[in-house]
Amino acid sequence: MTKEKLNVKDEILLYLENEERSLAWLARKTEIPYGSLYSIFIHRIMILSDVNLAKINRALNTDFINN
Repeated sequence: MTKEKLNVKDEILLYLENEERSLAWLARKTEIPYGSLYSIFIHRIMILSDVNLAKINRALNTDFINN
């Protein structure tokens, strides 16, 4: 059985959950509108741009990459 690699969006959501942080917190830290984050991570109707991913990585001190 092969382990399927998580999508970067799933990885970020899991990271936030483990850190007990919300999308609202991330929106404040990154200055990305909450509605945009909700559309990216929950509804999945928007793509996660490299610019926004860089803001998220800075805020979380992580190194997630778009896959």
